[in-house]
Amino acid sequence: MFKVFVSYSTHDLKNVAELQQSLIGTGVEVFVAEHSVRPSEHLSEKISSAIAACDLFVLLWSANAKASEWVSQEIGKAHSLNKKILPLVLTEGLTLPGFIAGLKYLAVYNDSGAIQQARNIVLEGFHAKRTEIEKQKQSEAVALLGLGAFFLWAFSQK
Repeated sequence: MFKVFVSYSTHDLKNVAELQQSLIGTGVEVFVAEHSVRPSEHLSEKISSAIAACDLFVLLWSANAKASEWVSQEIGKAHSLNKKILPLVLTEGLTLPGFIAGLKYLAVYNDSGAIQQARNIVLEGFHAKRTEIEKQKQSEAVALLGLGAFFLWAFSQK
């Protein structure tokens, strides 16, 4: 399973929904706190766990996100865990913060195809992870076959 964590301001839920819609039916698991954390669950613990478990951290960066304490903490956590970060800039002229300032971003504010581009990047990551898992399974199967052959040989030596 390929897991995506979306960091955003609740003022930008329209953009979050557009990204989430584009990934429906792809097999990608998308964590959006607004929908992924149920009432009575501890919000910061669920968010922290989801960031730690994600394969890709998608940041929807806007003036609203810049003003959000949650978003800056989520960015810091993702960066400290060396997560791959995909920034989508929603507000023209807004630079990325601190440690991620040097990342190339998708400019959603002037590119109607930016969400589609983000979807393609997510799906590339999904397919790369799936390929890696398949290779790992094949290696494990070959190792088990080799081990089985060794035991057959060892028992035949008696």
